[in-house]
Amino acid sequence: MPLLDVRQLSVSYHQAGTALQAVDGVTFSVEPGEVLALVGESGSGKSSIALALTRLLPMPPAVVSGEVRFDGRELLTAPEEALRAIRGGRIAYVFQDPDTSLNPVLAIGEQLIEAIRLHDEAEARPAEAAVRWLSRVGIASAAERLRAYPHEFSGGMQQRVMLAMALAGRPALLIADEPTTALDVTVQLQILRLLRDLQRSLQLAILLISHDLTVVERIAHRVGVLSAGRLVELGPVQDVLSRPAHPYTRQLLRYRSMVRLRRPEAGHG
Repeated sequence: MPLLDVRQLSVSYHQAGTALQAVDGVTFSVEPGEVLALVGESGSGKSSIALALTRLLPMPPAVVSGEVRFDGRELLTAPEEALRAIRGGRIAYVFQDPDTSLNPVLAIGEQLIEAIRLHDEAEARPAEAAVRWLSRVGIASAAERLRAYPHEFSGGMQQRVMLAMALAGRPALLIADEPTTALDVTVQLQILRLLRDLQRSLQLAILLISHDLTVVERIAHRVGVLSAGRLVELGPVQDVLSRPAHPYTRQLLRYRSMVRLRRPEAGHG
């Protein structure tokens, strides 16, 4: 049975008498321990899907329909109290910009310990667990860094902290919405390697939201291609990238090739 089973998910935004269809009848699933990537350009509906799964979209103006089953339980009609227990615990999120997720006036340790207390009630020593999680995501001198504030960390280190906070609740599914977009190329690769290693060691399922096929190729098992709110192609990563069936997928691959050709020129001089 899939861990996450999404059927005919639609999202529209209603304002001032007009309706914008952002997601149109999307169906996909994520198996336990699998990395599924949803890829598409800005406005393709990727982030609307990520937020709609646990009803994080403001309703109204958003209207969400379809079925979203997580571990056999329907989420779109679940009571809010039940959803709160799932969000951040069984399903965790990491977003593109940690600046908007980390509280600038609280030390990193306070925020991480609070996440552990909230989502891992069995943990008797949350401060020690916080040190372990910071170490696990590759932050050196973890005990000392607990006292630091977000502005004392680089963007890549902040994203590592966000990963630690997300994984501290021991989720079954991590939804990663453009987690490397705000980072430079070298740091992107480091975070992707970390994500891949954590996914394997924790047997974690990941729903990765991205516009970058190179990112998708490095980490995902399967990929779904979104265009104008519709899922136009879905399959194993290597099959989709080597034998794309839809014109939009071929367009994304051509764009990726053009970007790769430009990069060496940028390094001259």
